[in-house]
Amino acid sequence: MKLKHSLQKLGNILRAILTFLFALLVLGVMVWAYVEGYQLATSKYGIISFGFYGLLLSFHVLVQSLFALIEHRRMKSRTKPCSYTKTVGFTISAYQEDPSYLRECLNSIKALQYPSELLRIVMVIDGNSDDDRYMMDMFRKVFADQDPGFFVWKNNYHTWDPTNAQQDEEMGTGGDADYVIGEDPQRKEVEHLIQTKQCVCIMQKWGGKREVMYTAFKALGSSVDYIQ
Repeated sequence: MKLKHSLQKLGNILRAILTFLFALLVLGVMVWAYVEGYQLATSKYGIISFGFYGLLLSFHVLVQSLFALIEHRRMKSRTKPCSYTKTVGFTISAYQEDPSYLRECLNSIKALQYPSELLRIVMVIDGNSDDDRYMMDMFRKVFADQDPGFFVWKNNYHTWDPTNAQQDEEMGTGGDADYVIGEDPQRKEVEHLIQTKQCVCIMQKWGGKREVMYTAFKALGSSVDYIQ
């Protein structure tokens, strides 16, 4: 077993080295062709020309199309029906989305043919200002019949400042039995909502796409089998 693992590791290293060397070779040839101004085909006055880079680009598109066709045929050949036994967390990351596109996205998710009791839908909005509220309102309308949950988070997982604990305590937040000095009291509310509701929309402090994805992954945790 150890030998097999070592050979597999060695094979991965060799593949990585060969891939790197091949990439260097292609890059070197491209640089040479660019410096030399090498053309595979050109018109009389150079109005239309086809260079080495164009050849590589065409070859790349051709290879992509070939593998896409192979994968498409392989997927179509699968006839085993879905068992519908796994729970899935379906996450949507939103940031100043076009209203019409967002509505189409949410409607397509709502139309998924998957048992509702096994599907958890979470949309996290990257921004918690009034300008971002239209996305939450749209989520509310689309999933109105599924008793959706909503929460506007003042922070996100990485912007909470422990020095705010004293201020929150003065406001009465510290009376919560689960409240811990130095922890964001809203974090547990967000996690509880995401883990108990089928459809949830969270607005949080701006932090970028990775931050809203992190919120969904972190809050869902091990409560689902898969996250899409």
